[in-house]
Amino acid sequence: MPKSKESSVSSSGPTVHLEFLDEGIIALLTLDDFKGTNVMSPEMGDVFGRHIAVLRKDASVRTVIIRGAGKHFSIGGHRDMLVGLGKPGRSEKELHDFMLAFYGRWLPVLDLPMPVITVLQGDCIGVAPVFACTADIAIADETLKLQVTFGGLGLYPGMALPTLLTRKVGPYRASLMTMANEILTGREAERIGLVERCAPAGGAYEEALKTARAIGASAASVVRLLKKNLGIKMTDLTSDLEMNAQQQARDFQTDEYRKRAANYLPDYYA
Repeated sequence: MPKSKESSVSSSGPTVHLEFLDEGIIALLTLDDFKGTNVMSPEMGDVFGRHIAVLRKDASVRTVIIRGAGKHFSIGGHRDMLVGLGKPGRSEKELHDFMLAFYGRWLPVLDLPMPVITVLQGDCIGVAPVFACTADIAIADETLKLQVTFGGLGLYPGMALPTLLTRKVGPYRASLMTMANEILTGREAERIGLVERCAPAGGAYEEALKTARAIGASAASVVRLLKKNLGIKMTDLTSDLEMNAQQQARDFQTDEYRKRAANYLPDYYA
């Protein structure tokens, strides 16, 4: 693999590594909590948002690739955070504002002027499947096990996920994914159009790199115009995000949510 032109890393706490490949025309973002689960914490989101802000201004970057470190892409929000959001005594406004800020750490990826390719491998759980929808091109590994778990938590989905899923796979498949907590393999995700391609086990990143280089060979001005015309902006989701935050703030305060959150993903929090 070509050496990076630059990297931005941290040796402590959850972070997002930023590297530049192929003389800077490809940016590579890697979610990494150093535990193999790549939990989407507010802290990781802060780093992600700063990198996105830098990339928005970089005219030399033709494509951005996003992946997770290790064998899993991400298990979404940490159970401790989810349990904490359900503790009595927090006001509905406080919870609403927290969630809007959380969305705002991750969704500016939609406003990048260059195409985004997401590499999804291993477990991709909770809110993490949003990355299949915010990418211009999503590439799955055969190892992918993707699951939208909000219904099982007693929590309405955030991040405008229902709208983004509907845009990608249609309302009926989006209903199945969000209501039934269905687990999708990489091949199944490809079949329904949630991802554009599924690579053999271990091959998704190389497939993404190949695709990024093919995009890099096209005229940058044309690619950016296509991105503008085919993509969706964060501002297009303003009303959805407001509704999501309001409903999640209400759901956090229910006994059903608190009971379900306490037992969320037992295999990861044994």
